Amino acid sequence: MDNESAISRQSLESPVGPSRANTAILLAIAGAMALVHVLTNNRYGFHRDELQTLSDALHMDWGFVAYPPFTPFVERLGLEIFGLSLVGLRMFSVIASAAVIVVSGLMARELGGGRLAQVTAALAVALAPLALFEGTEFQYTTFDYLWWVLIAYFVIRLLKTEDPRWCLAIGATVGMGLMTKYTMGFYLAGIVGGLLLTRARRFVASKWFWAGIALAVVICLPNLVWQIRHDFISLHFLRHIHKRDVGQGRADGFLYQQFRICTNLFALPLWMGGLICFFRDRRYRMLGWMYVIPLVLFAAGRDDSIIWAPRIPCCWRWERWLGSAGLRLCRERGAGRSRARCSPGWRHAGCISA
Repeated sequence: MDNESAISRQSLESPVGPSRANTAILLAIAGAMALVHVLTNNRYGFHRDELQTLSDALHMDWGFVAYPPFTPFVERLGLEIFGLSLVGLRMFSVIASAAVIVVSGLMARELGGGRLAQVTAALAVALAPLALFEGTEFQYTTFDYLWWVLIAYFVIRLLKTEDPRWCLAIGATVGMGLMTKYTMGFYLAGIVGGLLLTRARRFVASKWFWAGIALAVVICLPNLVWQIRHDFISLHFLRHIHKRDVGQGRADGFLYQQFRICTNLFALPLWMGGLICFFRDRRYRMLGWMYVIPLVLFAAGRDDSIIWAPRIPCCWRWERWLGSAGLRLCRERGAGRSRARCSPGWRHAGCISA
C-alpha cells in the first residue's frame, strides 16, 4: 500500500477523538430545542396523566399502581423547586429530552463519525415527532426514553473499548429504567438477546457483568418488594389496560406508527441503513438485536404504546461512504493537488464536515 493510500485509509478508519467544537454544536442544538419547549410549555393546562403524577408526588411511596416511583419522585423535586408551575414542573422533561439529543450525537462520535454525522444524528433525533412531544409534557415515557438511549450509548462504549466495567453503567441505567417504566423489561430482553447472539457473549464471563446485574437488582429492589407486598397490583392493572386498548383498536397499525410518530420520515434512510450496517458489523451487531428484539416483542404483544427502541445514530456509515467516494474523486482529479491539501479536506465526509 502506497503512502497516499495509507493516509487515506487512516483518515477514514481512525476514530474521531472528542472535540470541544463538535460538543458545543450538539449542546447548541439541544439548547435551542430546550428553549423552544420552555417558551411554549405554558400554553396548555395540565394533562390528566400529569395530574395523576402530581397527586402521587404528594404521597410518595416505593411504588404506584400505574408506574414505578421514579417519575413521581422527580415531580416532587419539581414541586419543591418551582412550585405549582406548568413550565417548572415540565422542566425535567425538557432537560431529559435535551440530554437525549446530545447523547445521540455522542453515539455517532463514538462510532467514528465526524461533525457531519454527529450533527445529523442530533438533528434527526431532535426533529422526530416523538422526541418533540417528550419535552412538552411531564410523562414517565420521557425518562424511559432517556434511559433507553443512555443504555445504547453505554453498550457502544462497552463494545468499542471492550472494557467490561461499562457493564456497571449499563446495569445502573437498567435499574433506573425499571424504576421508571416496566417496559424496560422488553429492552432488557433485547440486551440479553444481543449478548447471546453475538460475540459480545464473552462479557458474560466477566465479574463486571454480574456486578452490573446486581446493581440493577439493588436499584429496583424496593419497588419489587412493594409489588410483592401489594400482590403485583401493577401487573393486574397493566393487563386490564392492555385488554381495553386492544379492544378499542389502539394496537392497530403498530408498525406504521413507528414510521409516522417515532421517527422523522426524512431520517428514515439513515436509521434503516444504519440498522443494516449494524447487522453486518461483527463488533456492533449486538446493537441491531437490541432494536429488533424489543420491536418484535411489542408487535407480537399488540402493544399500543409507542416503542422507542432508540434510533441508534448510524449516520457515520453514510459519512464514511461519502468520505471514501470523495477521496477517490480527489485522487482521480489530483492534477497537482498536494496530499496535504487533499486528505484533510476530505476527511470523514468528503469535505462536507471539514
